[in-house]
Amino acid sequence: PESAGKGRPAAEDPAVAQPEAISKDEAVAMVRARTGGKVLRAERVGEQGRAAYRIRVLTPDGRVREHRVDATTGAMD
Repeated sequence: PESAGKGRPAAEDPAVAQPEAISKDEAVAMVRARTGGKVLRAERVGEQGRAAYRIRVLTPDGRVREHRVDATTGAMD
């Protein structure tokens, strides 16, 4: 399979090849605990050569926010 339209096999994509320290479920739990919101969507993405999770949350005040969690370090923005 080819990576997200980059024209190279997924095995050569650095975001795919990197080991993950945390799972998507763990990333979702971190975001839910920090925001107190409802998780709407969570997906694994490659950003700047690193694996990450993009997580959309409906906050208690009714706003939709997007958070990123680094899959290797667990750092959250």
